[in-house]
This record gives sequence, C-alpha cells and structure tokens, in this order.
Amino acid sequence: MKAWLAGLAPRERMLVQAAAGVLVVLLIYALLLAPFYSRHGKLETGVEEQRETLHWMQQNAATVRQLRGSGQTASTGLGGSSLLSVADASARSSGLGPALKRVEPEGSSGVRVWLDGAMFDALVGWLDSMSTRYGVDVESITLEQSGASGRVNARLTLQAPGP
Repeated sequence: MKAWLAGLAPRERMLVQAAAGVLVVLLIYALLLAPFYSRHGKLETGVEEQRETLHWMQQNAATVRQLRGSGQTASTGLGGSSLLSVADASARSSGLGPALKRVEPEGSSGVRVWLDGAMFDALVGWLDSMSTRYGVDVESITLEQSGASGRVNARLTLQAPGP
C-alpha cells in the first residue's frame, strides 16, 4: 500500500489522503456520533413524556385523595357469613342463578365458582358488587365465549378479605 501511494504523483497522493481523511470523518460520524445523537433524542422525548405524566399526576393527586376519602369502601368483610354462602346468594340475586353450576370451597378462605352461559355484563356487575360490598378479591378467572352472543363460561376463584 505504501509503495502504491509512493508511486502516485504528489497531487494524486494529496487527493487520496484527503479522501481517506473524509472517509475517516464519515465513519466516525456514522458509527459513533449518529447513533449517539439518535439515542439522545429518543431519551429526551422519553423524559419529556415522563414529565408530562408527572405533571398530570400531580394535578390529579388532590382529586384522588378526595375520592379516596369520600368514595365507597369495601365492607369490613362477610359479616360473619361464609364466602361460600355469600358467593352463592349474591350470584343468584345478580341474575346469575341459571348459569351457576357449582360453588365449592377452595382452601381456608376461598371458593371456586363455575358459571356456564352467564351474561357477561351480569358477571362483571356481580364481581364489582362482591368487591365493593364484601371486599372479596378475584384470585383467578378464566372466561370462554359461550355459544350465544354476550354470554360466557367462567371459572373463578374468589378470595375472602383478610382479617
């Protein structure tokens, strides 16, 4: 390579060296600076989005505290009844009686419930009422679309509120 470069005319040698210098500068930019600036821009955008989220959260924090203080709270529990009987009775009163196939105990403070062909809206309303009135949590739920529109087959595990 040195021999080839030495064999060139001085003007050609200077032109090749200038082209090599430009190539080195372009490679440094393409391999180092461009990815750096691109990543820097993405991070700046992410920081700005996080700042907007923080600002929104700070604006709405007072509303959340007010709603927490005045909103509905879960009852202190099942009122001495077993979760099994509460789940069965409340499901039937929520219009899920025909779909209710089985309710059985699951461990010391849970129940498993099987519903076939239940109206989805009634199921969601029942779960909301179980949560707000009794403090019952849904530990697991499996939903499958039933044959009819708006109906589901559900397998749930409900957990009673802790002491």
